[in-house]
Amino acid sequence: MIKMGGSPSRPLMTSLKHCTLWKADRSPACRAVLMALDAMNMDIHEVDINMDREEHKSPGIVSMNPLQTLPILKDRDLILSDSHAITTYLASRCCTETSKFLLPPDPGSRALVDQFLHFNSCVLYPQYKAASNPILRGTLRHVDKKTNDEIQCAYADMEQMLAKRPWFSSGNWPSLGDISLAATVSTLNILVPIDVCNFPKLSCWLHRMAEEKFYCTANKKGLSEFSRTIGELS
Repeated sequence: MIKMGGSPSRPLMTSLKHCTLWKADRSPACRAVLMALDAMNMDIHEVDINMDREEHKSPGIVSMNPLQTLPILKDRDLILSDSHAITTYLASRCCTETSKFLLPPDPGSRALVDQFLHFNSCVLYPQYKAASNPILRGTLRHVDKKTNDEIQCAYADMEQMLAKRPWFSSGNWPSLGDISLAATVSTLNILVPIDVCNFPKLSCWLHRMAEEKFYCTANKKGLSEFSRTIGELS
C-alpha cells in the first residue's frame, strides 16, 4: 500500500459513478484536480479538451460553463467549474480516511486549507494568467517586469508562510491547499524560476511535493506539455 506524505495507507481505487471531468492537462487548475483525484485514489471519467483548437468554446462546454474555462466537473445534475470547489467537493463526497487528511473535518484545520485555496485563487492564479496568457497568445515572448515583480512578491509571501511549517497545512502531510498551490507554483516556476537562495523553504516544499506519487502521476505530464509550449513560443 502506498503512503502519502506520512498519511495512512490509501484504500483500493474508488470509482466515482455518474461523474465526468472535462480537462486540459496543460492547465494548472486541471492538474490540481487530477492530483487530488490521484491522492484520494479516485477513478473518474475524463474528457480531454484541446484548447488550441478552441474546443473549450464548443456549445456543449459553453452550456455547462459560460466562462469557457476548465476544469468542469459534472455529477448528475451538479456542475462545478472551479478547481478549488471541485477538489473540496470530491473530498467531501468521498469522505474516506485519506480525503480527511487532505481536507480535515475539524473547523480550524479546514479553515487553514480554505485559506490557502483562496490564496491560490485570488493571488497566484491571476498572476499565472497574467504571465502566461500574453506568451500563449503570441503578444509577448517573456514575462513583463511588473508581473515578474508581483510573482516574486508572492514567492516571498509563501516563504514566510512556510517559516514554521513544512506544508501549507496544520499537519505533517500535504493538504488540498498544498496540491492547488503546487499545481500553480510548479507552472509559475517555468515562467519565473524560484531562486533557491532567496526562497529556500518554498523551493524545498516544491521539491517535497514533486516526490509525492500523485504529483508524478497527475502533474508532471501536463507540466512538461506547458513547458514545451512556452519554450516554443518564447
